This record gives sequence, C-alpha cells and structure tokens, in this order.
Amino acid sequence: MEGLSQVGWRAKLVLVAVGAACLFGSALPVVASEEAATPTWMRHDYFSRGWDRSFKCDLAEEMPQVPRVVVFGGSRGLRMDPATIKRCTGLTAFNFAFHNGRPEDSWAVTDWLIDTHPDKPPAVIWCIQPTTLTDVPMAPGLIVDKRLSQAFPKALIKAQLAAVMRQPKHNVLSGRRFGFDGMLWWNNYDRKRKEGITLEQSLIRYLDTKMLARAGNGKIPQGTRAMAYFARTIRLLNANHIKPLIVIMPYHPQALRAFMSVGWGVKEVWLRSYLARLQKHLSFKVLNCLQISTFGGSPDGFYDGAHLTAENARLLIRYCVRMAPSCFRVPTPAPSPSPSPSPSPSPSPSGAPVPAPAYTPVSEDSSVPADLLE
Repeated sequence: MEGLSQVGWRAKLVLVAVGAACLFGSALPVVASEEAATPTWMRHDYFSRGWDRSFKCDLAEEMPQVPRVVVFGGSRGLRMDPATIKRCTGLTAFNFAFHNGRPEDSWAVTDWLIDTHPDKPPAVIWCIQPTTLTDVPMAPGLIVDKRLSQAFPKALIKAQLAAVMRQPKHNVLSGRRFGFDGMLWWNNYDRKRKEGITLEQSLIRYLDTKMLARAGNGKIPQGTRAMAYFARTIRLLNANHIKPLIVIMPYHPQALRAFMSVGWGVKEVWLRSYLARLQKHLSFKVLNCLQISTFGGSPDGFYDGAHLTAENARLLIRYCVRMAPSCFRVPTPAPSPSPSPSPSPSPSPSGAPVPAPAYTPVSEDSSVPADLLE
C-alpha cells in the first residue's frame, strides 16, 4: 500500500506540474495581450517624457469617433466635460486642456488633428486668462512627441531638445484619473477635499501674499511667442471654416475681489483690448465669463480661487453653447474616404498653407509655476 501510495503521490505531482505548465503556458500570453489591449485611460501608470501631452494624444487616437469639438486651455479647463458638450451639440468632444496649457499646445494639437483628418476640423472652446499669453518653457511633450513637434520650426525643436531630454519621465496617472475623452476626474484637489480640507481653507491658502503680489504686478504680455501662436492657431481654424470660441475664465468671487484690489484689472483690460484688435482680421467669438454670475455659476463650485469643479464647468459649457451656436457649426465630411495625412504646414481646404511662426528665441519665465494664476 505504501508503494502504491508513493506512486500515486508522484503521479499526482507530475499531473499537477504538467497542469500548471499548461495553465501558465497558455495564460501568460493572454495576460500580456490583455495588458496590451487595456485602453490608455484605464491604465494605472503612464510614464512618459511627453507627460499629459502624449497621454491625451494617445487617448484621442483611441476614441471610437473623431472629436468634432475640442477644449483647449490650462488646468482651469481640465474639468470641461466632453459628455456635456455632446449632449448640448450632438458632436463628439474631447478635452485637450493641459497642465500649464499654452497657445503652443493648441497650435500643435490643431495642426495634428487637421493633418490627420483634414475633412473633420474641430470646433474649439478655448479657456484663457491674461497669463495664457505669457512665455514660459514649452512643455516637453511638444518637443519629444513627433505628432506635436512636427508643427514647429526645426530650429525651435533643436534649440529645446537637449534641455527636454535631460528631464525624467513622469507618471501622468500618479494621483490623477482621466476619462476616455480627456476630462480630468480626480487629482490632488479631490484628495484634499476628501480629507476634509474646505473651500474656505483652500481660498486662504490660494490668496497668500505671493499670489496677490503676482496678481498685482501690472505685467502684461508684449510680442510673446504665445501671442504669435494664439493668433496663428485661430488663423488655421478659420482657414478650415471653424470659428473658435474664446472663453475668459472665471474666478471665485472672493479671489476676484482680492485680485482686483491689487490691480489685476489692468491685465483683464489688456486681454479684452488685445482680443478686440485680433477680431478685426480673425473670426472668433469671445465670452467674458470672469464673473460666475455671467453663466449662473456657484461660488461653491471651486476647488480654490480659480479651478472649477465639474458641476460649475458644466454650467459654463451650457452657457457657451447657448450664447455662441455659430462656433459649433463644423464642416460636413465628404462622403469619400479621407485623404492621407499631409505634412505640416497644414493646408486649408482651399490649399493655402498656414505655417508656424518663424523661430525667434524668447525670454521664458520659469521663476514660478505658470498655472498658479490659473
């Protein structure tokens, strides 16, 4: 009995080993393929030197439909909800706002989208404030991601590349979650709110002495690279029969009062004047939503003095669609297949190219994070 028992035990061991080998031999490739097939927005990490620029380009490429409305802007535009835009317009939308987003980002994304789908140029909601048009270091993604870098003069890319390549890769999804359409769902603001940090406490921290000093420094952009790319992006959109909507973003009433008390109004007056001058030769609409009463926003719908919650952002979107219906009229694609992507500069349907501004070195302000006044 003992011999039979040992044989039986060995036989069972062999069967278990063979079974395990078969199991893992067939299961491991399945796991690998499942991981490879995981949509980018559902991943738990995304390490890239291109950071959120490359991440959102990947998301956009995975969209089941080509977005016909896109949101541009900095961190204040991250909660603009594409699903609400679609409900209001019937058009598929995508959030292309970035941390510290600048006109150079909007130019590169617009150029890429139109190159890739020349018969489907997107309508645009562009969230801005006066500091949008100041010059700060270009985002690494614009330099290292070929989908975006191809939109810029080679001399500009060459001048920036060495410094960018010295920067480490970052995990975009560390402490952040995004939807498949580019909307920010969760970040440090939500974590602090969950931990019990109140809006009142956040406002006190936001409106510190340094912030008020920056708000009241009286500096306005003059001939910046950002201004050149802002105007050139609008020209490219106009050449493709798109009239972009420019939205001057709101501040929390308490923050706005504090800013105005130290001279922020100079920057706002300059911005409105600059936009009015551009409108003499470019087609776009401006909605001044600096005060939340303009769009029926709630003072409770902020994370701090500047960043909207999704609820307030949805109110702002509905107001935009209601007040600027002409900005959401997009060309109907031709029934024939889309032509092959064309190299930059992007051609308009009439064939007239809209080139990038010529490369000129500029002074970039890297002394403080540019999103602080967003």
